[in-house]
Amino acid sequence: MRNLLVLALVLSLLALPGCLNPPETPGQNATPQPNATPPAGNVSNITVIITPQENLTIIQNYTPPPPPPESTELNYTFEPDAPLAAYFIYVGDMQNKLQGDAILIRKGDLEVLVDAGPAQTSNRVLDFLNRRGVDDIDVLISTNADPSHYGGIPAVMSAYRVEEYWWSGKDFGDPEYNAMGTSPSNVAGKVKTVRTIGRGFSMSLNGMTFTALNPKDPPFNNVDNDAIVLRVQDRNFSIVLLSGVEFGAQNEMLNNQKDLLKADVMQAPHYGLGSGTSGIGNFLKTLMPGTVVVSGGPDDSALSGGSRQPFRQTMTDYGIPYYENYRNGTVRVVSDGKTYSAGYFPS
Repeated sequence: MRNLLVLALVLSLLALPGCLNPPETPGQNATPQPNATPPAGNVSNITVIITPQENLTIIQNYTPPPPPPESTELNYTFEPDAPLAAYFIYVGDMQNKLQGDAILIRKGDLEVLVDAGPAQTSNRVLDFLNRRGVDDIDVLISTNADPSHYGGIPAVMSAYRVEEYWWSGKDFGDPEYNAMGTSPSNVAGKVKTVRTIGRGFSMSLNGMTFTALNPKDPPFNNVDNDAIVLRVQDRNFSIVLLSGVEFGAQNEMLNNQKDLLKADVMQAPHYGLGSGTSGIGNFLKTLMPGTVVVSGGPDDSALSGGSRQPFRQTMTDYGIPYYENYRNGTVRVVSDGKTYSAGYFPS
């Protein structure tokens, strides 16, 4: 009879609105965890726990979507519990008014380089990689056909063994960029694998899931709006790298992939300048990232957008912390998969 009463109590509680929400720890305020709630429909089971004092607690258990298969092409030590570090390397140039992006993602023995800045400052990327003890690049990703993103790639490939090269397959009539992406005498002759990626692509690397949110099909046929946008998920921590996408792609992704855009750390699009921030208010208000990293070079009207001050003001208005690598040097983000920290790092 006692067991029947307990079962009846459980069933009655299940019928109550909101009874499936995880309870707060007694005497503590519940602290929401960014991106910790899986999409609807992933409830695996309901666990009923009866304590020795016969207090009834109902805990909702979730099963997150399964990760894509772990890559078997790359040769690295599998360390899924290792900390993740992302370095937004300063590769812009004040004197020559150059913007630039180069982002190193490291987790254990795995090293992924996203873009390599302009050719004129490629030595900064090489110096940084050397000082960090990088011995090879497992994956080199070129996000778009803009020399401020891809110019330093030949220098990186000359200095380091690169296992895989990922790009969008779109060269926008730039013969140099096309050669880097497809020519056997260039990239394809120096790496094991060349992958053409776009929306729908996903791969697991050392416990991290790399998902491409852009470019879409059909494309915008625009060098910036067809840039590769990457989501990097490591346990409960996430980064979204927006490359050079402008309002068109931002708005399209917001309408169709809002949940995947939400992240703990977000890279500002298009260096935080011009058409990359023309509609950024609604974008940030909807997604509310925990931290924004702005990379590039100096504010200048000749560099597609003038001052970043309106963008800074928007982030201030929404209370979003931000870091600018062209002001204080390389920005480093470190996470154990549960929490993260961000700050400036000596270049």
